[in-house]
Amino acid sequence: MIKFLVDENAGFSIIDHLRKQGYDTKSVRELFPARDDIFIMGKAYQEGRAIITNDKDFGYLIFKSNMPAASIILLRFSDETPDLKINAINTILTLPQEKILNHFIVASENKIRIRPLVNK
Repeated sequence: MIKFLVDENAGFSIIDHLRKQGYDTKSVRELFPARDDIFIMGKAYQEGRAIITNDKDFGYLIFKSNMPAASIILLRFSDETPDLKINAINTILTLPQEKILNHFIVASENKIRIRPLVNK
């Protein structure tokens, strides 16, 4: 089963939802408040956790700085309601695990884009 690390900006509703679904879910806000993205990426990679975030900087760290990651789910909504985010997460969780792990996923109102990661 996929493990998650939810960034501070993604919202507690996602954390609560994933925990209720039985997913091993850690919260940056609870465990590592105000830590930088590099620390969060390293912690998630060490523990094999998919990061859920609203922060585009994670894409830069992966694709420009070549930092390794287990998976990133980037939420890019113009309307940041918890229901939209949870619906997107639920849709992503219907995908086979191999389409989630080792991938960079961008969820928006209109689509979900999936790009493989090349971890070194």
